Amino acid sequence: MWYLRILFDKEGGVDSDECEEISRPLNELIDKQDFIGNIDILEIGSPGLSKKLRKPEHFRSCTGEKVRATVRDDKGKEVSVFGILSEYDEEKNEIVLDNEGEKTTLSIPECVKINSDL
Repeated sequence: MWYLRILFDKEGGVDSDECEEISRPLNELIDKQDFIGNIDILEIGSPGLSKKLRKPEHFRSCTGEKVRATVRDDKGKEVSVFGILSEYDEEKNEIVLDNEGEKTTLSIPECVKINSDL
């Protein structure tokens, strides 16, 4: 079976009614396209409450929002760091998380994963 998954997002998030609203016209448009006639299932959704942050535009759009970064401690154990994404430096490839006034600077490549944490 062939799946086509389309994810969309907007400020404030997306609810299931909006997913349903957009799926009808998309489904009709896709049905008319010859080059994607093999698609059996169309899946419409959003990245969810805990979307992965990987690209510069992800970090820019989540500035001011709650974020959870997973890093490894000195012994290699995964540890979560929580806070508001207060800064993103694309040149240094770093983020700054503010947790009630305590700021933590993290190198993005050294993070196991970084997610929004709504």
